[in-house]
Amino acid sequence: MRLRAETIATLYGYALRLGLSPKRAISEVYGLPVTEAPGERAQYSRKLERWIEQARKTVNPVTGRPYLSAYGSERHAPRLWPIGRGHPLEPRRAQPALPEPVREGPYVGHTLTLRVTRTPPPARQAEEAHEQGWRLIGPDLVIEGQWSNGEDPPSLPLLRGVSPGETPLRVQSLVKELEERYSGDKVLATVTAQAMGNPAT
Repeated sequence: MRLRAETIATLYGYALRLGLSPKRAISEVYGLPVTEAPGERAQYSRKLERWIEQARKTVNPVTGRPYLSAYGSERHAPRLWPIGRGHPLEPRRAQPALPEPVREGPYVGHTLTLRVTRTPPPARQAEEAHEQGWRLIGPDLVIEGQWSNGEDPPSLPLLRGVSPGETPLRVQSLVKELEERYSGDKVLATVTAQAMGNPAT
């Protein structure tokens, strides 16, 4: 239960940082149903609601606080909202939902931008998938980085055997690791649709 609470809280926070609806994002990752009727709010599965409630009640033994804080409209409302007109995600408000953290350290003012893509699938499997009309993605995530000041990027890992569902969590862990390694820097990660297992855009 503790691991699930930590995982749900992590995905919830990651979705918020991307400006997305956390419930919609978590439902997409786990394949949970979302019921939508014209002119009404989306209805999420009871399993999702139970998981979020557990994350808000389960206490992290390290911090002594729940893994996921109680809902607050300013803190937890998404900045982008899928409303079904035009683009699937449209701005809800201009100001970010979360304040920019105060950064300290030798890398203050530097931004490390990461681009996350997938390795191509094995040639033979890709050919067979193409013949069957399927789309196949590679098993590993390739991370490329670029500093805002033009310096050489740091050595970045190849994340092996990462499923589409695990991708957000693994990328978030890498972002945290790099922000700790380069104290004061800001790390931005762009995950391509292909890396998430969706058709490339």
